[in-house]
Amino acid sequence: MAEVLITLGVIGVVAALTMPSVMSNVRELVIKNQFKKTYSLISNAFRKAEADLGYSPFCFYWNKNPYGSAKCVSYNASGDCTKYEMADGSSLPSDYNGPRENCSDLGNAVIKNLSIVKTCNGNAYPGCIPDYDGNDTIKKASNDSLDDVEINKATSGCSAWRKNKILNSNKAYVLADGQIILTFGTTFSPTIFAVDVNGKKGPNKWGYDLFEFSTAGSLVSPIVIDYGRCNVIDKGGKSTKNMLLEVNK
Repeated sequence: MAEVLITLGVIGVVAALTMPSVMSNVRELVIKNQFKKTYSLISNAFRKAEADLGYSPFCFYWNKNPYGSAKCVSYNASGDCTKYEMADGSSLPSDYNGPRENCSDLGNAVIKNLSIVKTCNGNAYPGCIPDYDGNDTIKKASNDSLDDVEINKATSGCSAWRKNKILNSNKAYVLADGQIILTFGTTFSPTIFAVDVNGKKGPNKWGYDLFEFSTAGSLVSPIVIDYGRCNVIDKGGKSTKNMLLEVNK
């Protein structure tokens, strides 16, 4: 009997040590499969939208930016960038981030090809979305010494992903299967958006179940769904770029 109890005790200890790792691996596999499903759904919606429009719309970031790097040269009192210039001091070309002539048409066409059951036009929390962090609160959590102006400077190029904007200003769509699409601003622009691949289930964190996407292309190649340019990731999360590499192995 003593040997049996000892054996059971050992089994219990081993199970206690290994179970968290097993559960973590299972959750990661589930999220990876949901991510793959999301990517397929979004890609199909864009392909159908282009077919509906009958042309290849100009609404994307450059696959390879032809202009080189740019920098912010002026900030307002809040820390938001008010002027960007090229590295040589010249003005940014109007299409520095890619052509955007057809974004409105493409955005409307994509939305029509998604099974949307609920739309929140601002004040998306709590009606459509859970209490997400923003790039500002994530930045603050990793460096508490930064003040608000410094946080705004660090996130000024992607200010639409700040927490207050996500919860109270940006539009959100809930799909029939529970997935949530967040817009980068008050309207849906195909160039930047985010998707919570399992809706409100949790953990509701960037890089865990919430991922940023963008459109990418060139004047001679079709649009593809790519990783987001703002790269918002909660501590310990995975970038959309890495997730795309993993699911496409």
